[in-house]
Amino acid sequence: MDPVDVTERKSLKKTVIQEIKKYIIDQQLKAGDKLPTERTFTMMFGVSRSVVREALSYLENTGVVTTTQGKGAFINESNIENLLNSFFFLWQVNDGQIEDILSLRIIFESSAIDEIIRQNRMDELTELKHRVDDSKNCQSLEEFREADIAFHKHLLEATNNKLFIQMTNMITTYFFETEYIEMTIDEYQKATSEHLQIVEAMVKGNAEQAKALLTRHIQNTKV
Repeated sequence: MDPVDVTERKSLKKTVIQEIKKYIIDQQLKAGDKLPTERTFTMMFGVSRSVVREALSYLENTGVVTTTQGKGAFINESNIENLLNSFFFLWQVNDGQIEDILSLRIIFESSAIDEIIRQNRMDELTELKHRVDDSKNCQSLEEFREADIAFHKHLLEATNNKLFIQMTNMITTYFFETEYIEMTIDEYQKATSEHLQIVEAMVKGNAEQAKALLTRHIQNTKV
């Protein structure tokens, strides 16, 4: 038998990756469930153990499974933050502009406002208002910064959409971790007042006003 060339090996690996994904779906496996052994997959797919190992390694690197030596491979909880983290790193390397992140935040947080009002999440809005009220007592730049981050993250989390929260949390975290933001205490106090105006518009069910206030608030971010 002729040796498998590089192109064929890559094709086999890709095929096995797709077959393992199909197996996970067909068997309705959930987070924490254990996958069959490498040997079992080798027999199922008719490939070498090294190809199966490479496929599992790829699935681990992309966050689908976690492999523990001596125990096997297990399905992970759904989490796209690692994937987005790599994406934003490459985006930054390729001269990404912070204004693009600001635009993304406006799009996502405006969508969150629509969804929260549609669901009538008054409990979440009450909690959000309490957070804003508490942030008025901040004294240092660090305290104001943390309160600012918490407001925007809680706004996104109030949608109660797990996938949406994972996607948007990464964007918000990335933005606030950059070195572009330089605000004074007076500017943070103004931002806190704007947070309150956004929440009050949402409590009234006025999505358009809330989104207009949010857009102006984010566009005024000092970067």
